[in-house]
Amino acid sequence: MNQSNRPSKHELFQKIKEAKNLLNKKDGLFADPGKVAGELNALGIGSSKEVWPFIKQLLSEISADHYSGSRPPMKSYEKSIEGRELFAFSWDSQQLGKRQYLKFALKGDRFYYVSLHEDRPLKKA
Repeated sequence: MNQSNRPSKHELFQKIKEAKNLLNKKDGLFADPGKVAGELNALGIGSSKEVWPFIKQLLSEISADHYSGSRPPMKSYEKSIEGRELFAFSWDSQQLGKRQYLKFALKGDRFYYVSLHEDRPLKKA
Protein backbone atom coordinates (compact mmCIF):
# COMPACT_ATOMS: atom_id res chain seq x y z
CA MET A 1 0.00 0.00 0.00
CA ASN A 2 1.18 3.51 -0.78
CA GLN A 3 2.38 5.11 2.50
CA SER A 4 0.53 8.38 1.77
CA ASN A 5 -2.78 6.45 1.69
CA ARG A 6 -2.23 4.97 5.14
CA PRO A 7 -4.10 4.30 7.26
CA SER A 8 -6.77 2.53 5.24
CA LYS A 9 -10.35 2.26 6.50
CA HIS A 10 -9.68 -1.39 7.32
CA GLU A 11 -6.54 -0.48 9.30
CA LEU A 12 -8.45 2.21 11.21
CA PHE A 13 -11.30 -0.20 11.94
CA GLN A 14 -8.73 -2.65 13.33
CA LYS A 15 -7.03 0.05 15.49
CA ILE A 16 -10.37 1.10 17.03
CA LYS A 17 -11.26 -2.55 17.66
CA GLU A 18 -7.83 -3.22 19.20
CA ALA A 19 -8.12 -0.12 21.41
CA LYS A 20 -11.49 -1.33 22.75
CA ASN A 21 -10.16 -4.85 23.32
CA LEU A 22 -7.10 -3.57 25.20
CA LEU A 23 -9.25 -1.35 27.43
CA ASN A 24 -11.55 -4.30 28.14
CA LYS A 25 -8.53 -6.23 29.47
CA LYS A 26 -6.88 -3.49 31.54
CA ASP A 27 -6.78 0.24 32.11
CA GLY A 28 -4.84 2.31 29.64
CA LEU A 29 -1.88 4.54 30.36
CA PHE A 30 -1.31 8.27 29.93
CA ALA A 31 1.32 9.17 27.34
CA ASP A 32 1.94 12.47 29.18
CA PRO A 33 0.28 12.50 32.63
CA GLY A 34 1.06 16.20 33.14
CA LYS A 35 -0.97 17.20 30.09
CA VAL A 36 -3.99 15.05 30.96
CA ALA A 37 -5.18 16.79 34.14
CA GLY A 38 -6.51 19.89 32.39
CA GLU A 39 -8.29 17.88 29.69
CA LEU A 40 -9.96 15.57 32.20
CA ASN A 41 -10.96 18.48 34.39
CA ALA A 42 -12.58 20.20 31.39
CA LEU A 43 -14.58 17.00 30.77
CA GLY A 44 -15.68 16.84 34.42
CA ILE A 45 -13.67 13.70 35.17
CA GLY A 46 -12.16 13.85 38.61
CA SER A 47 -10.65 10.40 39.00
CA SER A 48 -8.36 8.53 36.64
CA LYS A 49 -10.48 5.42 37.39
CA GLU A 50 -13.38 7.10 35.54
CA VAL A 51 -11.28 7.75 32.44
CA TRP A 52 -11.02 4.27 30.93
CA PRO A 53 -14.71 3.31 30.96
CA PHE A 54 -15.46 6.78 29.58
CA ILE A 55 -12.95 6.39 26.73
CA LYS A 56 -14.38 2.94 25.93
CA GLN A 57 -17.79 4.57 25.53
CA LEU A 58 -16.32 7.26 23.27
CA LEU A 59 -14.51 4.64 21.17
CA SER A 60 -17.88 3.02 20.49
CA GLU A 61 -19.01 6.31 18.88
CA ILE A 62 -16.17 6.58 16.38
CA SER A 63 -15.51 4.86 13.08
CA ALA A 64 -12.79 4.86 10.45
CA ASP A 65 -14.65 7.72 8.71
CA HIS A 66 -13.89 9.97 11.70
CA TYR A 67 -10.11 9.73 11.26
CA SER A 68 -8.61 13.23 11.34
CA GLY A 69 -4.93 12.41 11.67
CA SER A 70 -2.20 12.72 9.09
CA ARG A 71 -1.49 10.25 6.30
CA PRO A 72 0.64 8.38 7.10
CA PRO A 73 0.06 8.71 10.87
CA MET A 74 2.47 10.93 12.77
CA LYS A 75 4.84 9.25 15.20
CA SER A 76 4.94 10.21 18.84
CA TYR A 77 7.82 12.03 20.47
CA GLU A 78 6.50 11.37 24.02
CA LYS A 79 9.06 9.23 25.85
CA SER A 80 6.59 6.50 26.88
CA ILE A 81 5.42 5.91 23.30
CA GLU A 82 8.28 7.34 21.27
CA GLY A 83 8.07 6.27 17.64
CA ARG A 84 4.55 4.81 17.98
CA GLU A 85 1.93 5.90 15.45
CA LEU A 86 -0.73 8.34 16.64
CA PHE A 87 -4.37 7.86 15.65
CA ALA A 88 -6.59 10.95 15.87
CA PHE A 89 -10.36 11.11 15.43
CA SER A 90 -12.87 13.98 15.36
CA TRP A 91 -16.59 13.30 15.62
CA ASP A 92 -19.89 14.60 16.95
CA SER A 93 -20.14 12.87 20.32
CA GLN A 94 -23.61 11.74 21.36
CA GLN A 95 -22.37 11.29 24.92
CA LEU A 96 -20.93 14.79 25.25
CA GLY A 97 -23.23 16.63 22.86
CA LYS A 98 -20.36 18.34 21.04
CA ARG A 99 -17.62 17.69 18.54
CA GLN A 100 -14.74 15.84 20.20
CA TYR A 101 -11.14 15.01 19.37
CA LEU A 102 -9.43 11.85 20.60
CA LYS A 103 -5.84 10.84 19.91
CA PHE A 104 -4.32 7.57 21.07
CA ALA A 105 -1.46 5.18 20.47
CA LEU A 106 -1.17 1.43 20.93
CA LYS A 107 2.02 -0.14 22.28
CA GLY A 108 2.32 -3.80 23.08
CA ASP A 109 -0.80 -4.77 24.97
CA ARG A 110 -1.61 -1.23 26.21
CA PHE A 111 -3.80 1.65 25.10
CA TYR A 112 -2.14 5.06 25.53
CA TYR A 113 -4.27 8.18 25.98
CA VAL A 114 -2.57 11.05 24.17
CA SER A 115 -5.30 13.69 23.96
CA LEU A 116 -9.05 14.11 24.47
CA HIS A 117 -10.80 17.46 24.22
CA GLU A 118 -13.37 19.45 22.29
CA ASP A 119 -12.39 19.49 18.64
CA ARG A 120 -10.41 22.58 17.60
CA PRO A 121 -10.15 22.37 13.80
CA LEU A 122 -7.13 24.02 12.23
CA LYS A 123 -7.90 27.42 10.81
CA LYS A 124 -7.28 27.73 7.11
CA ALA A 125 -4.92 30.58 6.24
